[in-house]
Amino acid sequence: MPLLLSAALAAALSTPPGEVEIRMSGLSPTGDVYIQLCGAGENIMGRCARGEIVKPGADGTASVRFSGVPAGRWAAGGFQDVDGDRRMSFGAMGPSEPWGFSGRPAMGPPSFDSAAVDVPASGAVITLAFRQ
Repeated sequence: MPLLLSAALAAALSTPPGEVEIRMSGLSPTGDVYIQLCGAGENIMGRCARGEIVKPGADGTASVRFSGVPAGRWAAGGFQDVDGDRRMSFGAMGPSEPWGFSGRPAMGPPSFDSAAVDVPASGAVITLAFRQ
């Protein structure tokens, strides 16, 4: 019986099918977070079909869920609009506001391929550690 209960509990706590949750950390406690989930063929540095604006918590974290996401390669990315101008601000050394992308982008703007992760049909959790 304990094994059956453990399996039921694990199923209840898992990500529902076709749902991608993006968990973000390293955020400032103030400033909207612009986050998007991009499919193949979309420009991770532009606008993707799936996007949200979320408020960070006082602890510097936030999360968002996208439902109805088919299995495949997806890339997540975003920035935090600390200065309130609704766009990512840049200084001489690059972005001057917190930003983050999935995958393993190298220096410079990420490509879809460098930010892409495989999402199974059962869904996924993508963790983004924002940097500044």
